[in-house]
Amino acid sequence: MGKEIFPVVNEELLSEVVQRILAVNKKPKLIALLGSRARGNSRADSDLDILVIMDSDLPQWKRPAPIRRTLTGLFPAKDIVVYTPQEIEGWNAVPNAFITSILREGRILYEG
Repeated sequence: MGKEIFPVVNEELLSEVVQRILAVNKKPKLIALLGSRARGNSRADSDLDILVIMDSDLPQWKRPAPIRRTLTGLFPAKDIVVYTPQEIEGWNAVPNAFITSILREGRILYEG
């Protein structure tokens, strides 16, 4: 079996991603596209990497589930990471931290 070819990631698809996330969480601070799709060096089989910064009392590992569910059927392979503004602030002073790197390379899709 060959590699699966995913849908084209265009402005229409990214707009739908944002609208669906906003339907689940009305007040995210930020939604960003990450990884190879944000850098412009993706392949046809690259996944969709999304960062959402929002207030939440849930443990970090539980936060992506509602977003992942709302994006079902839109794109087959996706990675969703969700941080609170306080978690982001805690990592801002660490230049090579994962979150610092993805914020530097990411493409902002929504800022609330």
